[in-house]
Amino acid sequence: MDDLVYKKRGKGPAIASAASTANANAQIPSFAQLQEKQRSELIEMAQVRFGIKGSAVQINLAPLQIHLGMTQKEIFKALLDAPEAEHADQVLYALAKGEIDADMANQILASLALLDKFKKIKIES
Repeated sequence: MDDLVYKKRGKGPAIASAASTANANAQIPSFAQLQEKQRSELIEMAQVRFGIKGSAVQINLAPLQIHLGMTQKEIFKALLDAPEAEHADQVLYALAKGEIDADMANQILASLALLDKFKKIKIES
């Protein structure tokens, strides 16, 4: 039968363990790196979707005047001129053309998703 005996660890395995932990931490991207990756993937997805990158695509969206100098409120006002079903596509198209930046597009898309969820909530009296 084995005796339960506490054995003190040597420095060898502890150092190796600390080194492997340091390597694991070095492989984890920072929050800023993750945000930048998300921005670039969102832009690339929008460009591919609307034919700016890759094969040409026929786009039938209502023309809107969206540009980099607009605030989020102004972009929402401009979106009112487009059919509701096109709102997310309009934002992605403006992003693909470089008319808004990825952070603004991400905020607007999140707001549109929230608004859509609020519309689906049924209020009982």
